[in-house]
Amino acid sequence: MRPLDAFRTLSLVLALTVWSSSSTRADEPKQAEPTGASVVEPGENADDMLRRGIELERKRSWTAAIEVYDASLHRWPERADVRQRLRLCESHYKLSRRYTDASFRTVLLRLPADKALDLYDELLERIESHYVEAVALEPLLRHGLDNLEVALRDPAFLQANAPTADADRLKRLRDTFRSHRERIPARGRDDARRFVIWACTEARSALGIGSAAIVLEFAFGACDALDDYSNYLTPDKLDDLFGLIDGNFVGLGVELKVDDQGLRLVNVLPGGPAAEAGLRIGDRITHVAGRVLKGLALDEAAGTLQGEEGTTVEIGVLPRSGESRRLNLTRRAVEVRSVSQSRIVDPIEKVGYVQLTGFQKTSTEELRKAISGLERQGMRYLVLDLRGNPGGLLNVAVDIADLFLDQGVIVTTRGRASNQSAVYPAHAGALWRMPVAVLVDHDSASASEILAGALKDNRRAVIVGERSYGKGSVQSIFPLRTAPAGLKLTTARFYSPKDRPYSEQGVEPDLPVTARIAAKPARGSTSAPEIEFGDPLHDPVLDRAIQQAKRQLSTVR
Repeated sequence: MRPLDAFRTLSLVLALTVWSSSSTRADEPKQAEPTGASVVEPGENADDMLRRGIELERKRSWTAAIEVYDASLHRWPERADVRQRLRLCESHYKLSRRYTDASFRTVLLRLPADKALDLYDELLERIESHYVEAVALEPLLRHGLDNLEVALRDPAFLQANAPTADADRLKRLRDTFRSHRERIPARGRDDARRFVIWACTEARSALGIGSAAIVLEFAFGACDALDDYSNYLTPDKLDDLFGLIDGNFVGLGVELKVDDQGLRLVNVLPGGPAAEAGLRIGDRITHVAGRVLKGLALDEAAGTLQGEEGTTVEIGVLPRSGESRRLNLTRRAVEVRSVSQSRIVDPIEKVGYVQLTGFQKTSTEELRKAISGLERQGMRYLVLDLRGNPGGLLNVAVDIADLFLDQGVIVTTRGRASNQSAVYPAHAGALWRMPVAVLVDHDSASASEILAGALKDNRRAVIVGERSYGKGSVQSIFPLRTAPAGLKLTTARFYSPKDRPYSEQGVEPDLPVTARIAAKPARGSTSAPEIEFGDPLHDPVLDRAIQQAKRQLSTVR
């Protein structure tokens, strides 16, 4: 853990992706694209799916239930009952993530009552001063009570905080909290603090629950009540997020998703311990140090891979093909590159291709090197692939756009705090003047949309593919004074050079091409992709961009 006083507040335009310190990555339920028919069984209607989701809830299979409800709402968005079940599952899922986070259990849950209350007060202070719009305190407190309603029914919370609680006492405490839900006095932070103290007193008197556990549910509830992108960061999650920004992690160098056998590899980072051991996309990790991973939640399973740099872990691997085997891997620092591919894809027309997977501190320099290398090979046209790119640092997106532009606005941000509103202009003297096509899809979000939108609106590039995700908000990271934790808070919204909001609209392609080719397996899939981005023989979006390049180049001969 790096010292928090060394951090400054950073502005992020990050969606869809959350990393853990083992270099694992997983989609947040509310931020991921609905899988639609991928989890709909033949002949199922909305009521059938609701019943199936409730059965999964009974088994506490929160991720699977979320996918069923998500897919159902994709087809039947008017079903309020399904939406309510989805929100409930998401609350259970988030709670289970908290209680499998070692830093939450060993640092935050052990805070003295006064420190926990100071932490909550600081969080409210940040929301009041920096959140993108004014927010009343009552809904934040109400969401905290909702979190407690879920917690007092959840085995993870009860095992950690009230292992001997009987059902009658639990019900009376839930009824007490529920009776106060619609009459919360909160004219200011002092009122909010008194209300949380009251809740702590009731929980301690009824069940002996420590104050920190109650205060933290109010803290996480306040963040959950704001939007999908604001959240409270445990010490480990804060460290992971800065690792993502810096482009390095200590771990095995893999990206993971839950699988029916344990954990499935959806990416293997080049140069990492896993890659050097021969692990490939689609392989499954079934055991860690002899422990069976099947049935574990993502965070709990991925947590078994975490450890200090230089330590060794034994894993059981089930390859896509071949016999299962055991490997001993040593955890170490792994560089996360944001330029994953760079090559000439049409040697006759000299069309270059670069895939950019994120916007981190190293991305601008990585892109400079990649494009310089292609220019030395005679590149005349650049295809920049932003498909699947979830975003990253705002300033990096602006810096990269500026290298393509001589003039014009890149992006405008507007927030409530004075330092969150700005117009970012291009500066004279673009470094790159070759014609450009930018590839986007539904998973191109945030910083990807800023770059694609800037090049589109300034008529600097042709956009090819699908409409982008449509996330138009900026998040800032605030390390907290009262605990070694942080707050990721939506502080501004961003707008295109033509002053169009990106939220819910995204960037529309000039040349629409619908092709559900995935660089990684689709959510819910149990098989690895046969085709990756960047194969011009099997990638229709890239092929369309190459054909466009040929047309454009033919007019300048």
